[in-house]
Amino acid sequence: MRVDLCVEGMNALVREDLKDTLKSLKTDLKRRKAGGTLAIFHMEKQADIDELQKHVDAFTLVLRYYGAE
Repeated sequence: MRVDLCVEGMNALVREDLKDTLKSLKTDLKRRKAGGTLAIFHMEKQADIDELQKHVDAFTLVLRYYGAE
């Protein structure tokens, strides 16, 4: 079965997926800062926090491109 989506529908799906991933990254960042989670990108805590923050910033920027708040 084939499903055709309009551009607006596809953008909405992308936005929602990005929002979910951003929420997860923010949770990981908060937990990593508190010392309550495992390493995500780096074993060294501060390097991991820095990388998580870069990802949060990047996802936020992409979401702005897609018109999300």
